[in-house]
Amino acid sequence: MCSYNKFNTTWTCESDKALNQLLKGELDFQGYVVSDWNAQHTTTGSALAGMDMAMPGDNFGDNRFLWGSALTSALNNGQIPQSRLNDMVRRILASWYFLGQDSNYPTVTGWTSWNGGRGGPDVQGNHKTIARQVARDGIVLLKNTNNALPLKKPASLAIIGSDAITNPAGPNACVDRGCNTGTLAMGWGSGTADFPYLIAPLDAIRTQASADGTAIVTSTTDSTSSGASAASAAATAIVFINSDSGEGYITVEGQSGDRANLDPWHSGNALVQAVANVNKKTIVVIHSVGPIILETILALPNVVAVIWAGLPGQESGNALVDVLYGSTAPNGKLPFTIAKKESDYGTSIQNGDDNFSEGLYIDYRHFDQAGITPRYEFGYGLCRSLFPYFHLAKS
Repeated sequence: MCSYNKFNTTWTCESDKALNQLLKGELDFQGYVVSDWNAQHTTTGSALAGMDMAMPGDNFGDNRFLWGSALTSALNNGQIPQSRLNDMVRRILASWYFLGQDSNYPTVTGWTSWNGGRGGPDVQGNHKTIARQVARDGIVLLKNTNNALPLKKPASLAIIGSDAITNPAGPNACVDRGCNTGTLAMGWGSGTADFPYLIAPLDAIRTQASADGTAIVTSTTDSTSSGASAASAAATAIVFINSDSGEGYITVEGQSGDRANLDPWHSGNALVQAVANVNKKTIVVIHSVGPIILETILALPNVVAVIWAGLPGQESGNALVDVLYGSTAPNGKLPFTIAKKESDYGTSIQNGDDNFSEGLYIDYRHFDQAGITPRYEFGYGLCRSLFPYFHLAKS
C-alpha cells in the first residue's frame, strides 16, 4: 500500500523511485500496489509510478474518479502504455489465484449471530485460543517488587478503574472504536474491526477469584475517592489505566488523532496515587497505544508491580489472568523505549514537510546517541526464570 505522505517531495503513490525502482525493482516485489484510501493524486502519475489499484476509487463518495474513465482516456491518448495496464491486471489476478480465490473460496454472504447479525460467515473457529496467546505473550512485566506477582489466592482484591470493564453500552458501541469508555483493547480509526466478544479484565479476574475463594471489591469508574475506598477494603489492589489515540478523522474526548501528551487518560496518575496511598500492595495495569511517562506512578512505594498489556484485543482479560496468576510466565518485551520525561524523546510537533534529519536515530538509537538513560529501554521485560551464568567459561 502506498501511503499519504510524500517521499522526496513526491506523493508516495506517484513516486517512481519508491514503487518502481525500490519496491518492484530492487526488492522484486511480485504483488500489486494499492493506494491508501484517497492517497492517489493524479491519473497518469500514479499509473506510471507503479500503483496498480486505486482505493476507494473516488474521494469517499464524491463520484470523482482519477481512474475509471480517466484511466481509459489516458490509455487511448497514449499517456499510459498498454503494457502498464497489462502489468496492473497481471499482478492483481496473480494474487487472486495465489490465494485460491478462484475456487472453493469462503463466501462473504449469509447471516450469522457472532457479529450481531450484520452478516458474513462465522470464521472464529478456535481463533480465540490464538487471540489469547498473542495477547498474553505481548504482556510486559515492568516492575515486580518482592515477587508480588504472580498472585497466590489473595484473600481479597480491589479492581479499580473504568479500564477494567467493557463499555457499558457494549464493546462495539462506538463506531470505529471512536471513544475511550471501558477497557482499551483497540485504538480508534478506519483499521479497526468489531469485537465478536470482549473479555474485560474484571470478567476474567472474577472467574479466577471465584475458584480461589477471593473476595472482589470494585470501583469501575475513575473516581479517586471511590477507588481509594475500594482499595482500603482489600488486601491487594489492581488499578487499570490507559492511553488512547487513533486516526485524525475521529475526535475522542476533545482529542483528534494522536495524543496531546504522554500521560495516562482520565487522570490515571491521580487514580493510582489515591489507591497506593491506602493499599500497600498496589498493582498497575496499563493498556496503551504507546509509551506513557511512569515517573509519578513509580515514585509511589506501595506500587509493587506494573504491567504493560498493550492493546490486547478480544481475549484481553483472559490473557491478563494467565500472567497475573502465573499459569504463564510473562515473556513480552517492550516494542519501544519508555523515557523518564517527554522531552527525552527529542521530538516535537512539526508542520509541513519533514526531511527526517534525525536519520536512524529514533527511539533507542536516539537515547544511545544522546547519552540519555531511559526508564525502561526498548526490549525490556521481566520474567520469573533465573538464568545462571557462573558456569560459563571466561573469554
